[in-house]
Amino acid sequence: MAPHPIFAKQAQKAKGFCTALLAITALVATTHAALAAPRHAPAPAPATAPSFTAEQADHGAQIYAGTCAMCHGAALEGAHDMPPLRGLFVARWANTPLNKLYAYITHAMPLMAPGTLPPQDNIDIMAFLLRENGTEPGHTPLPADENRLAQMVFPAPNALPPVKAAPPGKAPRTR
Repeated sequence: MAPHPIFAKQAQKAKGFCTALLAITALVATTHAALAAPRHAPAPAPATAPSFTAEQADHGAQIYAGTCAMCHGAALEGAHDMPPLRGLFVARWANTPLNKLYAYITHAMPLMAPGTLPPQDNIDIMAFLLRENGTEPGHTPLPADENRLAQMVFPAPNALPPVKAAPPGKAPRTR
């Protein structure tokens, strides 16, 4: 006896669904295996300390005062709902390549008009932030080239207290 047409149609749909599910499972397994395989990418170039000039930082201070201070505070202390650009800011960006900070500033700031500052102003604001967070100016300008910025990292904070090892089950303590 032939199956009822409704049941035959449902069986055909179920068969198609199972085939699609098997294909997706195979694709996921292949992708997972490819991602889990060791990659032999070249080692990244060693990061260098950022270099900027006092003139860049001074110009960055002027741009900051007119564009950023209304939200982040005149002394980088934060204002309204905007975070300070000291302390936790430094800890979050520490050891991050400067091209990432540059991209963030370029595309997200100023908040009400993102992407409106010229590239050199963004670089100079970064120089200002570096100086205000303890990096000494040098003789070489901070470059506007993102590939060169990728080779420099935001310095880690020196002022954070060291963390003592904690016994299992307890939070670490600072000195």
